[in-house]
Formats: sequence, structure tokens, C-alpha cells
Amino acid sequence: MPEKTQIKTDALLNELLDGVFVCGKSGELVYTNPAMETMLGYSEGRIKEKNFAKDIVDRELEWHALTSLMDQGSPIMDYEVKFRRADGSRSVMSVSATFFRDDSGRPFGIAGVVRDISTRKGVENDLREKAYRMDIVNRIARTAGTSKDVQNILKGLGDDLRKLVPFERLSLGATEEKGRHVDLLVPNPEDRERGKFVGKAAFEGSVVEKLKYDKNAVIVEKDLSRKPYSEFTLMDVSDMQSFLAVPLKSRGRIIGSLNLAHSRQGEYSWEGAEVLQVVADQLAGIIDSMMLLSSLEEKVKLHESLLESGIQLQKAVTTQEIYGAIASHLRDIVPYKDLSFYMVDRQNKVIYPVYAVGGYTDAIMDCIGGLDEGIVGHVARTGKAEFVDDVDDDPRSEQIPGLPAEHNSMLAIPLAGIDGVVSVLEIYRDRGQVFSMSDLEAGLLFAQQASVALLNAQVVSKLQDAKKEIELLNDLMFHDISNYNFATMNYLENVVEAGRLSTADRATLGKALKLMRQNSNLIENVKKLTKIGGMDPNEFNQVDLCEVLAKVTSGLAHSSPDKVISFKLDLPESGATVMANSLLEELYVNLISNAIKYDPHEEVEIDIACSKVLSEGQVFWRTAISDRGQGIPDDKKAILFQKYVRLKPDSAVSGTGLGLSIARALTDKFNGRVWVEDRVPGRSDQGAKFCFELPAAKRASK
Repeated sequence: MPEKTQIKTDALLNELLDGVFVCGKSGELVYTNPAMETMLGYSEGRIKEKNFAKDIVDRELEWHALTSLMDQGSPIMDYEVKFRRADGSRSVMSVSATFFRDDSGRPFGIAGVVRDISTRKGVENDLREKAYRMDIVNRIARTAGTSKDVQNILKGLGDDLRKLVPFERLSLGATEEKGRHVDLLVPNPEDRERGKFVGKAAFEGSVVEKLKYDKNAVIVEKDLSRKPYSEFTLMDVSDMQSFLAVPLKSRGRIIGSLNLAHSRQGEYSWEGAEVLQVVADQLAGIIDSMMLLSSLEEKVKLHESLLESGIQLQKAVTTQEIYGAIASHLRDIVPYKDLSFYMVDRQNKVIYPVYAVGGYTDAIMDCIGGLDEGIVGHVARTGKAEFVDDVDDDPRSEQIPGLPAEHNSMLAIPLAGIDGVVSVLEIYRDRGQVFSMSDLEAGLLFAQQASVALLNAQVVSKLQDAKKEIELLNDLMFHDISNYNFATMNYLENVVEAGRLSTADRATLGKALKLMRQNSNLIENVKKLTKIGGMDPNEFNQVDLCEVLAKVTSGLAHSSPDKVISFKLDLPESGATVMANSLLEELYVNLISNAIKYDPHEEVEIDIACSKVLSEGQVFWRTAISDRGQGIPDDKKAILFQKYVRLKPDSAVSGTGLGLSIARALTDKFNGRVWVEDRVPGRSDQGAKFCFELPAAKRASK
């Protein structure tokens, strides 16, 4: 019987996938099963020649630590130890062990089970590394998200980024759409809150250009100074060997690059590029938003300056005053050092100066040139604006792209009249301060205004165009914000409807979704107020209140799924005509929706009456909308139609506090008035009656 038991035990040990060992306290091996030998890479029987403490455990000190814990009287469970394999490699093992004891209880050997957990540890380390990276990336994104402009992006970026990818030089390139140059920023050692603007590098031959067309990261393994990238003309890379640049991509286009450099050769690989790209992707959207906002702010500032200069031009009497007004306002939008105006005399084929500002005024005013000479003549002939990054290197008045910005840069803009170019505006900057496409766009707008002023024509038309463009920018802003909100709500709704969230997470996302809907309602209401402000009473048409009421009540009858809504209408048989536009529906929708929303009953009853009244000798149509809701206290009635007023803020009832202010704005535009009173006189708790009066159309008053 004992012999059979022994055979079964041996068979069991031979079949186990986990390693089993028995050794002395000093590590002399007595027994190992086949799995133990395979796990450590030893051929059959060879492992018994080894000492467990000295040859198997990677550090003998770990063995002593393990036995010391066992001496304290407890068996060891899942103790992680690094083992040395037969080929010299290391693996992490989980050891569970206990003492063999003699009859007196004294330990004389150790038996243990070993499991290879190297793969698990590798996965854990990989996940830990990824979590560490994402934590840093998120911290970078949070820091960047608090920045006010692109130069603030570099605030603290280097410290966090260095934990992911090694570097000695950090730089960021940014370019405007269709830009001629790349703005280069580096960390500012004197001001950690802001980056340092190094200058503008030519887009042609830049790292950003290469990223735009190659679509992959740029990796230079050695001899960085031999690379001809235009950004390197702005910073010293003579002691740098390795270089890594990844694109800043947003809205499907490349807006710049994130660049690292190191003095060691071969420092960067595609793995490092992938890590850096994750950071760049986080920064790109933020930078793009900043650039977009900055562009909008510049456009608003530009048009404000255009409006102001237009007013000044209207006041100007002499041409010198006109030139002075243009020069003064242009400097606020397109900074310059020197400015000059030239008139074109086509009959005599000459160009002569008429106004100059800067350090070369006398020299410029004494210089008369031919129509076929110089940069001014070139612009006058072609009618096209001209960039010159280096005046000294452009004697033929032709733009030579990619030249180093060492001398004065110039922007020449034609001023067009009915018969072609009548004048040329030239502005100069100090060396290294080149002009951008944004400068050109702004300069062209000022040139147009100057042309109009000098020709004494269509000043009013230009001001109206500027106003329309500002309104267009406002519409674009409303449109973009609404689109972003709509997309965000779709994402949130998809997550909530997926059904994979916990109750707590679903509630949190539900709150976020509710806030997004409120935000969308707020944007829509502000947009409505903007439209109301721009309404022209001369464009109003005759509108029948009865037809509008029938349409609105039909649409609102099923607007609340948890309420039964009924309307009682008392309308004139012959109709009630007023002068208004399509926004009259909005007036009814606001007042009736308000009554439905604040009625706590499951069955909502609303009475609507329309009647003709005479007030101060004029005929009005009065509409009264009575509900059975909470009512309006007397002391609150006076402020009810002010903006953002909600008498009883209730998280269960959505609203922005603009609905009734929109109603007030509409009645004002329609030359009427709106007010609220009690449905039951003297009993405000029995519901409210919202009333408004609009002047009857002349045909209806007969």
C-alpha cells in the first residue's frame, strides 16, 4: 500500500505545470519536478547540481529574506523572487514555501511551489507604464488648456515632456493656413509662464512643410547641423546630433510641429515618435482653437479699426489728413517701422511719394521713380501686393522666397481705383520681422479704404461691408459653437444609450448631457435676441394671429411626453391681423411653453383668448394666455421679463432665463407690450395670465 501511494505522488508531481522543489535551509537541492527544470531551462537532472540559494535565486540576499520570514513561523505565499535561468536570463517567479520539520518540530528542510509570473509582471509593468504616460499626457493637456495663447502652451511643458521622451532642446512651430512662414517658439528661461518667440522661418524648406507632405514624423539620427530646415536658421543646433519632429494636426490639416533635439546620436526612434505624437495630438486641438480665437479677435479688432478710421476719414478735409488717419489706424493692426504712400502718374509714367512716416521721410519724399522701376513700379504695373523678406537682396522688385531675414522686410500694397492702381502703400519692418498673410489681408482692407477715401467715393458702402462681415463672423461663431454642442450631445447620448455604464456613471453623464442641452438652448436664445435686434420694421408683413395660434398650439399639444395638454381657444371669427414677421411664432411658443413647463399637473389646461381693444386712440389685438400653474407673486411680476430671471430655480425644469426676455424684445419690436397678471384676480397661487398687445394692421382696423 505505501508503495502505491508513492507512485501516485510521483506521477502527480511529474504532471504538475507549476515547479516543485525541496531543499535544505542553505539551498542544497533534494528534489525538483520536471516542470521546475523546464521553467528554468535545465536538462533533466542538471538542476540537482545547483544550490537553490546561490545558483537559482538571482540574489542570495532574497533567499535569506525568504527564510527569515519563514523562521517567524508562517508559511510563505506568493512571494515574488527573481530567478536566474540556465541561459543567464532572469524571470520573476511566485514562490509558496513551508518548512519540513522533524518529530521535535525543528525545521530541517524547505518545500515549495514555484510559478512563472514574468508574463503577468510584464503586462502589469506595461500597463503601469502606459498609465504613467497617459497621466503625464493628461497633465500636459490640462496645463495647456489653461493657457491664453500659443506662447503659454510651453508653460511647464518641458518638465512633463522630458519624463516621456528625452531631449535637450524643445521647440514648437506654428503656421497660419496658407502661411508663408513658421512661427518658432522655445521655452523662455526668464519667464516660465510664457514661451519665447524666436522668429519666423520660411515655410518653404521648413520642418512643417516636410511633415505636411510626408505625413510622417521627421527623425534625424546624426549630424543635425547638416540638415537645411529653415527653422535651424533661427536657433543654434551646431551641438545637436539627433532630432525628432511630429506634426500638430487639427481638423484634418497640419498647423505646426513639436520638435525635440539631443546631443547624442541615434537618440530617437519610431517608438519615441509615437509617444511624442500622443502629446502633439493633445496640444494640436488646443493650439488650433487658440489660433482660431486669436484670428477672430484680430478680425474683430481689424473691423473696429476700419470703422474708426472710416469715421476719421469722413472728418478729414485734406489728403494729408486722410493719409495720416490711414497710417495711424494701420499701425494698430499691422505694426510697422516706416510707411510711405506713392501716387501713380500713368500719363508721365512716374511714381511720386505723397506721404511718409518713419526715419527716412525726407529721403523718400525727394525720390521720384519711373513706372518701370523698383518694387513700387512692379506693384503699380501688376496690381498685386508684394512681399519682400529682404529688400537688399531683391533689386529687381521680385519676391525671392526662403531668403534669410537679415535686413528690412517690406509689404507693398496697391490701392485700386476705377482705372486701375492709383496709389501704392509700402510698409517696412526691422530685419527679421517679416510680414505674414494675415498682415497682407489686413493691409489690403486698409488699402481698399484708403482708395475710397482718396477717390472720395463709397465710404459709407465700405463701412456697411465691414459691419456685415462682423455680423457674418458672429453667425459663424454661433454656428460653430452649436455644431460642437450638437456633436458633444450625440457622443454623450451614445455612451448613455450603450448601457455599459454603472448607475453612478449614467447619472453623471446624464447631468452633463442636461447641461449641454441647456447650453444649446442658451446659444439659440442669444441667437434669437441677436436676430431680434437686427429686425427692420419696414420689412414686416400682415400676419393673422389666429393662424399663428392654430399652428403653435397644434405643435405644442404633444410637446411634453409626461403631460396631457389641452387648449381652450377663444378667437375672433374674422381673424386678427397685425404687422410682424415669422418670429411672431416665437412669441407664442415662448409664452405657451412657459405655461406648460411650470404647470406641475399631469393634465395641463391652458386658455387662450384673442380680442380687439382700444388704447390711447389706437386699436390693438390683445392675446391672453391663462394657465393653472404655480402663478407669479405680485412682488416678482415687475422683474419677470428681465434677462436671466428664473423665479423658482428648479433642477427638474430646464431653462436659461431668456424666454420671457425674448418675448419682451419681440413685443417691443412689434410696437406692442407684454405683461403678466393673476388668472384669478388677487390669487396669484391659482395660476398666471400672460397678456400682450400688438397694434392692429390698418386693414384689420377698418
